[in-house]
Amino acid sequence: MYRHSAKEQNIRFNQLYRRQSNLYHTYAAAHHLSDAAFSILYCLCETIPEERETAPYTQHGLAQLCSLPRQTVNSAISSLVRQGYVRLQQLPGSGNTKAVFLTDEGESLCRHVIDPLIEAEQRSLAQMGHEEVELYLRFSLTQLDLFEQELAAILPDKNGSSRRDHLKNEDETGE
Repeated sequence: MYRHSAKEQNIRFNQLYRRQSNLYHTYAAAHHLSDAAFSILYCLCETIPEERETAPYTQHGLAQLCSLPRQTVNSAISSLVRQGYVRLQQLPGSGNTKAVFLTDEGESLCRHVIDPLIEAEQRSLAQMGHEEVELYLRFSLTQLDLFEQELAAILPDKNGSSRRDHLKNEDETGE
């Protein structure tokens, strides 16, 4: 049985990630949207319309959901506001926090651009079968959780050293 090394597997995972990212980028660019604006619209469009009013997204929430820096989200939302696709509304009793809502033009854009993409995603998953999709999700989540743990071990703390450095120093000193 042929087995790939972890390095080879990682290369293949990264190629798949870049291929998928490129598909979304190509689709967004074909509709004259930046990747960030596309991600924000995607999140806004996939929300059930009734929930949009009762539990609206904030710019901070969208940054977390889209895994984008807040400044990137702020810039993209400013552009979407200028284009007439979204509007901002001050949330009562929340300081300077604003909710992000789709305008009528934004709703129309979702129906013509985002919804067809979501439907294509769903059709591709339906072709895989329920068990394959469940395995894909479970294994992807497991790998992502493990990678997150590994990354936490090597990210520098406020003093510039990583958790792995601390553990190595403890092993060397016996403390």
